[in-house]
Amino acid sequence: MHPEEEPDADWVAALAGCGLPRARRALVEAARETRLYGHLAREHQREGRESYIEIDAPLELYAIVRLVRPRQVIEVGVSSGVSSAYLLQALERNRRGTLHSVDRPKRPPKHPSSAHRPARASWSLPPGRESGWAVPERLRPRWDLRIGDKRDVLPLLGQDLERIDLLVYDVPHWDRETRQEFLALDRRFPKGAVALADHGPGGELCSALAAWADRRGSVPVGRKGLGLYGVRLGPRRGTGAK
Repeated sequence: MHPEEEPDADWVAALAGCGLPRARRALVEAARETRLYGHLAREHQREGRESYIEIDAPLELYAIVRLVRPRQVIEVGVSSGVSSAYLLQALERNRRGTLHSVDRPKRPPKHPSSAHRPARASWSLPPGRESGWAVPERLRPRWDLRIGDKRDVLPLLGQDLERIDLLVYDVPHWDRETRQEFLALDRRFPKGAVALADHGPGGELCSALAAWADRRGSVPVGRKGLGLYGVRLGPRRGTGAK
């Protein structure tokens, strides 16, 4: 792991609906979470890899949680749990909120060919590890980790939760399926809730997030230098929701 060097305060401020000074202070606080960073770095080092695929903006995730103060957060895609850990740390600082994570772990082949050993996917689990293996035990009481296909788990969360304040969508996605998932959960998002979707390095805004933002009268905002987009949702049209 390497420390995030240039977090995007403008992006945080736009999504949190706050001034730039508050966003910068929240990012400074995130960067000072050296105990958390040290734990994650040591866990990854033990597995012989510098990193596993994650959103490359953990400080922004932390800052958004501190500023928005969500009660219910959904995360789709976990891998080693770097993003999960920063979300959980911020919830702990807020002294409120639960992170509901959905993951369908990818495991390396049990018997890879010695002559043509396939490269491990950047999000695959090390042998003997489970989803979110790097997340500190002290943060797990606020964590509802659900293992399964998002097509099965997200509808259950939509039934279980009365509201969703933040969505972090960090899995490869296809616009038609993703659009259906976003719209199925839409009624649970109040005005001012935040949704983020990672499109991979250099990825462009997907039509699924763009359509959802348009439906809520909002404009997606891209994080500088990454294929990461977020939207601060407006009221649901035709419902009088506030």
